[in-house]
Amino acid sequence: MKHILKFIYILLISVLLISCDKNNEAPTIDPLDGYTKLKEGYALGASAKVEIWGKKNFFMGYNNLVVVLYDSLNLKEKITDAHIHFMPLMTMGMGAMAMQHTCPIENPDETDTNDVFPGAVAFVMPTTADGTWKLGIAVHNHKYDKEGEANFDITVDNPETSVLTVFTALAPDNNKLVLSILEPSKPKVGINDIEFTLHRKASMMDWPADDSYTIEITPEMPSMGHGSPNNVNPVSSGNGHYKGKVNFTMTGEWKINVLVKKDGNLISKDLYFNITL
Repeated sequence: MKHILKFIYILLISVLLISCDKNNEAPTIDPLDGYTKLKEGYALGASAKVEIWGKKNFFMGYNNLVVVLYDSLNLKEKITDAHIHFMPLMTMGMGAMAMQHTCPIENPDETDTNDVFPGAVAFVMPTTADGTWKLGIAVHNHKYDKEGEANFDITVDNPETSVLTVFTALAPDNNKLVLSILEPSKPKVGINDIEFTLHRKASMMDWPADDSYTIEITPEMPSMGHGSPNNVNPVSSGNGHYKGKVNFTMTGEWKINVLVKKDGNLISKDLYFNITL
């Protein structure tokens, strides 16, 4: 009888230990949580199927995009060792009068994040009757050492509330700049993270990130005639990103006034973004 009780005791302890181990396991992270598959196709020559995921359809502004690659010879197997390059291209007009340009991009790292490749494209114009977008995805599949491209016809929406502006800097700078607001994506009453990206148009086909500017913000609530305290001006964190803090003291529509400066000189005029809580 003692042996039976001892066996039962050991069995119960084992079950409890296994249960504790399971409870202590790190939760599985779904890198595509909140994302929707926007496009899929094949990168011919790279032996790769390409999926593009976004939080909503492509829009004029900074788009967080996730690329998922599958081995085209075995579609159940993900490709996690690859080099990916975004190739957005807008064509305006037709025939000999057609003009083309690209826009700012952030290519994914060569190392995957949870088996996917996050990056970003900042579309500077929406799709129009005279202007159409294509999004190319160049893939270097390291597994087979093969390269290829997948090309997609896409529609870029014009959001109701602007999240990107293209402006020509005042003298003495005179560069054409692209300013995007990324955060707060879910604004709340109180202190929020605020983040911008700033890119410079070097040519129609080259829009590099630029960390050489300074940004100042002044939030105001036009309907109430007041601003807010305890805001922190965004500072460069690298790769064209500028991060700071913004304080919303109540719900309603806020206007974030933005000043862009270069070497202490104000180079922007009447820049602002609207945010509604």
